Formats: sequence, structure tokens, C-alpha cells
Amino acid sequence: MGDISLTATKIRALQANGAVVRSYDAGEDLTVGNVVYVASDGDVEKAQATAQASAKGFGVVVESYDGETSISDGDRCSVCVFGPVSGFSSMTPGDTIYVSDTEGKLADEAGTYSHVMGRAERAGVLWVDPAQADPSS
Repeated sequence: MGDISLTATKIRALQANGAVVRSYDAGEDLTVGNVVYVASDGDVEKAQATAQASAKGFGVVVESYDGETSISDGDRCSVCVFGPVSGFSSMTPGDTIYVSDTEGKLADEAGTYSHVMGRAERAGVLWVDPAQADPSS
């Protein structure tokens, strides 16, 4: 399994192209580009495919409240929950993208608990569409 590369300063939700972005409180320290899930308290935390509860990725962090690439626990952040996000690299267009076994990362193959996060629209653009059916199953 290969984790998807990204540059946090280049991550952008392409709202003019249909990206849906929602605001959440960070339940832990996060970085722009992290894949997150909604924890039981309603905060977002880093998704990780090694645990069933946290494997259920919900979206990708696209912005902090202050424009920085890091978000402190308890601060607000913007999460793309559907649609295109740019700033990634090393993706093959059309490939299914999953939550990685590495905390907060995306991967080009399913992790321990398979959870689809979307598809590579282009080499640098992820179409976020969490929990869609895994075409390989």
C-alpha cells in the first residue's frame, strides 16, 4: 500500500467545481490534507484504517481558521466532505483512493479495514466521495 503524497500549502477544495466544505472542531492536532472521521463527540480526528471506528473517513481537512497548515486540538477547521480537492500527487486518474493504515493519510490500496474515500480525478485532484462501494469487492 502506498500513501498518497500531498503538499499541505497546496491543498484546496475546488468549490467552484462542486466541492462541499463544512466547518468542524478539531478533536486533536491536525494538518491540512489529513483525512478525518467524526468522533463520538462530534469533533474530527485523523482517520486510520487499522481501527474499525477511525477507518470511516468522512472528509479531508482543507483549511484552518487562521490560514495556517496546522490546526490545534479544539480549533475550527474546514473539511471537504464531497467533491474535488487539489494539492495531491502520485495518484493515477480513475484509481480508487482509501483511508490508509497510516494515521491521517490516504492510500492507493485498502488498509486493514477497507474504507473508500473517493477517486483520483486527475493525478493531483481527489474527488472526495466517502463510503462509496468498493469496486473490488
